[in-house]
Amino acid sequence: MTSANYDYFLYALVGLYLLGVGRLFVRKMNLNSTRWLMAAFLCWPLFMLDEWLRIANATEMASIYGLSEVFAVIAMTCCYRAIKPMLFAQPTSRKRLWWPTVVTGFFQLSILLIPATEKQQWFVSSPHGDPLLLWPAYIASLLAGFSVLLIGILITEHIQMYHRHLPEQAVDIKKLKMPRLAGVMGSLVGVAFMSILLVTAATFGFFPVPFWEGFHHLMLGTAILVVLFSLTTIRTTSPSPLDYELLDKGKATPYEISSIISKAERYTIESKAYKTRYLTLSEFCKGADIDPTSLAIALQLTEKKNFRRFIFHYRLEYAKNVLLRSDVKLEAVAKRMGINSEKFLSDYLIKHLNNTPRKS
Repeated sequence: MTSANYDYFLYALVGLYLLGVGRLFVRKMNLNSTRWLMAAFLCWPLFMLDEWLRIANATEMASIYGLSEVFAVIAMTCCYRAIKPMLFAQPTSRKRLWWPTVVTGFFQLSILLIPATEKQQWFVSSPHGDPLLLWPAYIASLLAGFSVLLIGILITEHIQMYHRHLPEQAVDIKKLKMPRLAGVMGSLVGVAFMSILLVTAATFGFFPVPFWEGFHHLMLGTAILVVLFSLTTIRTTSPSPLDYELLDKGKATPYEISSIISKAERYTIESKAYKTRYLTLSEFCKGADIDPTSLAIALQLTEKKNFRRFIFHYRLEYAKNVLLRSDVKLEAVAKRMGINSEKFLSDYLIKHLNNTPRKS
């Protein structure tokens, strides 16, 4: 990459950053955990500080060169705090989540052991090899890469768990999914891993990369900025009210199961909850006065169903009765039930009728 192309790429990132900040302020009333996302946006230019110094050739400020890596970790931690309320109804705040920031920040201070006059040379060519002597130049970059990788994996796992349990907590799940954010986080994990390999190669002198610091910042900076920009998109999610540990154990007495299922069935019929579009487990259980996790376990153990299938059973019964007792078209019934595909409803009804026990 030539110096001109390198500068143009940085300017393009600045443009994307400003666009993301603008989107954040315009849409902040519609975003969850806006303060965390704002903090993450503030950290991004601080993480790229070395690159701004390099572009400006500000060798007189070499004393602060290399003190910005921790801001990548802070930005990702803030992203985690911003994303979690989208996935969980009662997100927990874990102090150990900040340990990567503390460790990276502590070891980053070791860069102060290197004289500013020597760091001025890094504006022209990044340090290379001599890990025992120049370890302060490498340690913070490595820790930043590992921390971003770790937090990225943690967020990706939470999103995957949310998608896996979505049928247990909502009926109309298509608009509640976050496939793009999952893809963006997966890309971030891959970029963080490549960044670790790059810094490791420079540390032990596997191959010379004159501007490995610049590539390291560009890789992580671009990936984090894409995550931030993605989070400014307005999303509709269904934060899970489920206790996953209890759900995985799946234990309940026969009396508890029978009582919960009866209560859920009675509320569904009396309130006609099956007619509610975009019904969620939280809304249903609040009205029925049932613990969400208990209902999910009861459905799992008896009917071998999830909440989505439970409500869909009543929706299909309703559709069948409407079609048999009136001249309403299938398309109108599908629209009333919030189903966009007439063929989907038709196929579901055929399957439902085939599985319905016939009276003798």
